[in-house]
Amino acid sequence: MTPFAPGQRWTYRTRPGEETSTAFILKREELPHGPVLHIQLDGLHLHNPLTPGRLQTELGHLPITEAAAQACLTGLIEEHVTLPTDLSGYRQWRAAFEAGEAGTFDLPLAEIVETLEQVISANGEATRTQTEHAGLFEKRNLK
Repeated sequence: MTPFAPGQRWTYRTRPGEETSTAFILKREELPHGPVLHIQLDGLHLHNPLTPGRLQTELGHLPITEAAAQACLTGLIEEHVTLPTDLSGYRQWRAAFEAGEAGTFDLPLAEIVETLEQVISANGEATRTQTEHAGLFEKRNLK
């Protein structure tokens, strides 16, 4: 298998209906528990009640162990793709990681997406419902 490097776009074992989704490597780094890839996914059909249209098509940053990536990345599509200038997702993760508040995924990408969708959907529906009904219990400063 080709060594992983920033700027590579890969196909991977996707969820059904997301066969055109790709994984884009933003960064590779060595951590105490082994090499980690920072990946961006596009072409998703992720249900998210908090996004317009309730559909999210991209995940901007996923830290995944290189071993997990090796098990699910299936083909190199292109190399030397220009990296995005906004790596705020990585920087936010890195700060949390250094504080001991974040880790890395060691699951296949499709399983990560499925798990995230379940959590986002459950929490998003609760948040959306609370927001829709907030007017019933809001404290208002009337003059």
